[in-house]
Amino acid sequence: MAEPTTADLAKLICTLIASISNLQGQVAALQQERKFDPLAFINRYESYFHQQRIAVEEQVWMASYNLEAGAQMWFLQVQQDEDTPSWCRFSELLNLCFGPPIRSNPLGELMACKRMGFVTEYQDRFEALLPRVGTLTEAQWV
Repeated sequence: MAEPTTADLAKLICTLIASISNLQGQVAALQQERKFDPLAFINRYESYFHQQRIAVEEQVWMASYNLEAGAQMWFLQVQQDEDTPSWCRFSELLNLCFGPPIRSNPLGELMACKRMGFVTEYQDRFEALLPRVGTLTEAQWV
């Protein structure tokens, strides 16, 4: 078996760099998807609908207009599968698809939340987990 030439090695390095760039793009896309918080999205829109007195039949349309990337594609699939859902059904489906796993332990996740990087990153993670825990007893606050 012959030794690879410099040109062969250069070509291989270019291929590897392209693969790494592609993987980095995929990882970035997945990280962006994970940042979508259905609880915050739903609460923001319910507040807006209440303040602006938006008609019930317009609510899903208005909220779905602001979905991005994977969430937008998910909504298109929901519309194909079951037509445009009611706001209640839309909220339920959105949380099932993008929310925490059904068998999650929100209090355990909050307790396991540790500062690994910047304080702001820890604070963002803590504040994202806190509303999912629900009502805490006095003992749990300590």
